[in-house]
Amino acid sequence: MAGIDLSKYGAKSKETSQKSKEKTADPKNLSDILNTEISFLEKKFGPKEKEGFYSELGLLLSTGVDIKTAFEIIEEDIPNKKHKVLLEQIKNDIISGKRIYEAVGSHEKIFSKYEIQSIMIGEETGKLPEVLKELGSFYESSIKLKRQIIGVLTYPIVVISMAILIVYFMLSFVVPIFSDIFTQTGGELPEITQFLIRMSNKSGVIFYTLFGIIFALIIVHKTQKTKAWYRRFTSSLFLKIPVFNKLIQKIYLARFCQSMKLLSGAKVMINEALDLVKNMIEYYPMEHALEAVKHEVINEGKLLNESLAKHKIFPKKLVALIKLSEEVNAPEIIFEKLYKQYSAEIEHQQAVVGKLIEPIFIILLGLFVGFILVAMYLPMFEMSTGTF
Repeated sequence: MAGIDLSKYGAKSKETSQKSKEKTADPKNLSDILNTEISFLEKKFGPKEKEGFYSELGLLLSTGVDIKTAFEIIEEDIPNKKHKVLLEQIKNDIISGKRIYEAVGSHEKIFSKYEIQSIMIGEETGKLPEVLKELGSFYESSIKLKRQIIGVLTYPIVVISMAILIVYFMLSFVVPIFSDIFTQTGGELPEITQFLIRMSNKSGVIFYTLFGIIFALIIVHKTQKTKAWYRRFTSSLFLKIPVFNKLIQKIYLARFCQSMKLLSGAKVMINEALDLVKNMIEYYPMEHALEAVKHEVINEGKLLNESLAKHKIFPKKLVALIKLSEEVNAPEIIFEKLYKQYSAEIEHQQAVVGKLIEPIFIILLGLFVGFILVAMYLPMFEMSTGTF
């Protein structure tokens, strides 16, 4: 681990001390300004920023750069002023005598226990650069996995939205025009056409109700997404959707394996590792399972593979390989192998799902539009044959 070079701060420390004395009478001193800035920053220093921060800091420290210079180099490339303020405060805390994990841990609303614990272990074991690089890799893969989930769900949502708008337009504007024409003829309309006209007459109520339900669901999601009942319900719902359920499960299994690889490589105790991973996964079925696993491992002395085997969320192959890792005492290698395997499977399955979903939704959209066209043109065919 690169040491902290304080030799360059002799002159600056006196200057900083003098400035701090001058500002003590001012209610808006530097500390207040920093706290104000960071309060606005907490929701913005996300995975993307953390990935860059940890990767660059780990790389710089591994080359022998001192911590102050490393932070200054990183700060130069950051355009966001609030991010710079955050990193400068962490740097100043380290220079003043705090350990790196303590300086980072003072911003607990920005940095998770998982990160703080990993940095602490890196400092204690002398493997801080390696741990920081792993944290950068963790957030890089987290961003990738999140994009994969969004990529899987975006196409169906866009197609369904377009289908709703097209059907709304046809029922509200196209069908009434045909309805007026058919009414003037005075003939008896086919049952399918009568049904469509009845839907057209109530299209306003139908679609306003539909939009109201969608809006209500968005509000519920925004206000209840952190509640246990909502997370339990939504996760169980997604697990019942064919094809998607396996893909989502593999995405979180990959995240579990990557987290365990990082913590086992840093020699974290199994109970602490399970607790940290549980807090990082953000997937209710796995969180619930890991809580039970942690209890059995700590209180009943069971092996990790024995406890994981009781929960369906963990496949038999994963449990078997973890059992092997416990027998040969090589958890880091096995978890890395599992992570790479799941990542490859996710990419392949995502491509398959994308190719499968596209024609299905095109067919469904075609059926909607085709039903409307048949219902509208059927009376016209009857008129041309004289049966209307």
